[in-house]
Amino acid sequence: MKSIKRVAFAVALVLGAGVSATDDPAQAQTQAQQAPGSERSPLQRQERDQRGPAAIAAESYDPVGVPVGSFRLFPELELDEVYNDNIYAANSGKTGSFIQLIKPTLDLRSDWNNHMLNVVARGAFGFYSANSTENFQDFSFASDGRIDIQRNWNVYGGASWSRRHEERGTPNAVTSTFPPNKYNQLVANLGYYQAFNRFSVRLDGRMDNYNFVDSGPGPAAGAIFNGDRDRTEFRETLRLGYEFSPGYQVWTRGGLNQRTYSNMIDSLGFTHNSSGWDVVGGVSIDLGGITAIELFAGYMQQNYRDPRYPVVQGPSFGLTGFWNPIRELFIKPFVRRTIEESALTSTSAYFNTAFGVDVDYRVRPNIKVDGHFDYSIADYSVTSGAASRYDQYVVFRASVTYNPTREFFIGPMYQFTNRNSNVAGSGYDQNIVMLRLGARL
Repeated sequence: MKSIKRVAFAVALVLGAGVSATDDPAQAQTQAQQAPGSERSPLQRQERDQRGPAAIAAESYDPVGVPVGSFRLFPELELDEVYNDNIYAANSGKTGSFIQLIKPTLDLRSDWNNHMLNVVARGAFGFYSANSTENFQDFSFASDGRIDIQRNWNVYGGASWSRRHEERGTPNAVTSTFPPNKYNQLVANLGYYQAFNRFSVRLDGRMDNYNFVDSGPGPAAGAIFNGDRDRTEFRETLRLGYEFSPGYQVWTRGGLNQRTYSNMIDSLGFTHNSSGWDVVGGVSIDLGGITAIELFAGYMQQNYRDPRYPVVQGPSFGLTGFWNPIRELFIKPFVRRTIEESALTSTSAYFNTAFGVDVDYRVRPNIKVDGHFDYSIADYSVTSGAASRYDQYVVFRASVTYNPTREFFIGPMYQFTNRNSNVAGSGYDQNIVMLRLGARL
């Protein structure tokens, strides 16, 4: 058994990263994927079990999985009926459509006292009644692993491969007669973490490779050709922390990145290759494992090889956390600011700044209410003489999930999205209503 585990660890570190796909068309804005071990929201500590009666009873409705040796397999199949009143994210002349979603998942998780290995395969297949060219077939295969060398010392890593599409109305999608952009993404990362009494260090490296399907909108629609968007991005980070009091840590993190495009010069004569850096300082506060917050601020900069593209630089800041005012309620605020690559002509990148909150309330052991709100800004960096672009997004989402038994769930979801832009005709409103039905073990 030990030899099997060692082989599994090696496979996980070479092949695996548990990066989940945001394939749901109700997800109004594409979010960056997270590799294992990257910064995440603070988690509730399991050793401090202060859950209320409803939270404890809710475990009777959690999936238990199927034992497979020293693993547990969690299969799930979800069937959704969706109505979207503006499938093209158009400013006027809205087109509505019913959408049928099929979302299968196979999630294999290790059941070990030490170390970890997870493997997951998931899909999201959408079928539009109004226009079959909007149909999509998204799927991903991923794995992540961790080797626990000692209690506060581990090595982690993984990889994933995904087939995705860009939702209409998101920052890099333009209004056109072409079907939504489709692309393949390969992600891999490797990291090291160790704590020395009150000091801690984390080294992390990540690679993202994007390969777009060539058919798609071009300069006439305001976007660069898909073939010119193929690229590989590397990122290396070092984080140092010091816990000056139990539950209170100050830390600093520095990062480098390199973005290299397959076509050195694109069809319009521009070079999109760039390199960048960021430095931030932060503090993490854990109030007894029930409420926690992590916030940071610093500076970031992206330098483009093409002199016609200006340097993109500015403050960097972020916040993640949760607040547990009563035992059945979790409130999770977030703030993030990043520099993202742009697919629009005359722009190199945009600042993506988002503020929001997620709410999770367990009304009864088998009834959960979820809410989400975010306000985000896409501020584009344009070439000299080009018109500026500044887009603002507001997203509100609410859902209810009812578990009649452990194996089944059903519930409605509603989402409203609004984009306000300084570019005429680029704003839109969108309403999405969904009914979810699923089975799991």
